[in-house]
Amino acid sequence: MRTFVLAVCLSYFALSLRADALRDRMDAYVRRYADSDFFSGVVRVTKGDRIIYENAFGYADRGWQVPNSLQTRFQIASLSKPMTAAAILLLAEERKLSLEDKLSKFVPDFPNGNKTTIEELLTHYSGLGDASAQPDYNEWSRFPQTTAALVERAKKIPRQSEPGTTYFYSNSNYHILAFLIEKVSGQNYGDFLEQKIFKPAGMTNTTHRARDETIVSNLANGYSPVGASGFERAPYLDWTSKTGNGSIYSTADDLLRFHRALQSGFLLKPETLKQSYGFERKDRTVGMFWFHRQRFDHRSVYVNGSSPGFKAHFERFIDDDATVVVLSNLYIAAPSTIAEDLGAMLFDQPVNRDVPRPIHVNGADLKRFAGTFRFGDDYFVKNAVVRVEPQMDHLDLNYPATGFSIALIPIEGDRFFDRNFWSFVRFDGDKLIYRNNDKDYVAVRQ
Repeated sequence: MRTFVLAVCLSYFALSLRADALRDRMDAYVRRYADSDFFSGVVRVTKGDRIIYENAFGYADRGWQVPNSLQTRFQIASLSKPMTAAAILLLAEERKLSLEDKLSKFVPDFPNGNKTTIEELLTHYSGLGDASAQPDYNEWSRFPQTTAALVERAKKIPRQSEPGTTYFYSNSNYHILAFLIEKVSGQNYGDFLEQKIFKPAGMTNTTHRARDETIVSNLANGYSPVGASGFERAPYLDWTSKTGNGSIYSTADDLLRFHRALQSGFLLKPETLKQSYGFERKDRTVGMFWFHRQRFDHRSVYVNGSSPGFKAHFERFIDDDATVVVLSNLYIAAPSTIAEDLGAMLFDQPVNRDVPRPIHVNGADLKRFAGTFRFGDDYFVKNAVVRVEPQMDHLDLNYPATGFSIALIPIEGDRFFDRNFWSFVRFDGDKLIYRNNDKDYVAVRQ
């Protein structure tokens, strides 16, 4: 009996040491990003009922130096989309709509509405263009919007493809879905989500930001990079311009509650949830709305988000009941990189990625990179023209059509780093090569 007790104690001790080592490894990894000013926010990793690792970094308010905490609320950008999708799926379970319903049933005059289904809106197979990518977006997004007004804007956007044929990520799809929630339920979007999703799941720190005038406690301010190393307040927008696709604020704890409410079958029926993930569909590359993939032989669904001043990543390993949440109030695309590497650590996989290390380059040496370049039609903005302009210690990558500008920071190997989108740039003769997510996009000097 004593031998058995000793064996149990030694086993428990070994597991505890292993858990401590994993937590310390994760903490050291995230701190490298925070110490380099590439990350400010909250990280949480869980498996089952255990919190494997959690911590908060940086400032919720940089002016007053108010630190982020585990209770800090963040705008979660496109992490709002699975919540909108869950609301639509709930209405489908209640037989108040069908995923095969045509959009024209609810908006009779919508172009191609008689060919576009709700399922195609959920999976971004509607072929609709993206409201957020239109030239006038920065102007009208500064003012309050109703879902009806957002649908009217979506009607006028050039279509990218025929419905059901091609995946094209468009925020307009989720503008329309928010309108459908309101029309079918008879409630406004925020109230419906509060009643049907947030309150039942215990998500007491999660809300659709319907009124900018409302004072929200513990809500982080969002910041954008400026120059090679500075920050400024993110450009203003009214969050109702993102209703349905990016208007919700939340916490890491509430996202875990959302996961548990889905995982347990509390919010949606198991067959509905399985359908929403999209693994079984051969004619779709995504779910409703989750990206899906296999990582280290573990199935996961995930979504990342980006809105002025905020970045976020939420991954759920659905067969392991494990989650990785990274929320940030910097418009720097570190959260997805951090989340992917923490997921690898969780499953005892190697992580070899280094944090980019800026170097000093004389302003005169940067002049050789100046010029105008044009990307191809495979770039994020098809055939975009960009202008590279040298500054004292970095390059500016300017988009003349929109006025948008990104700082390219010199790093080792005669390369440059775009901290906004966690991308790498190098020059090869008359080519500018922009590398994002292991894919190269080539722009040719004009």
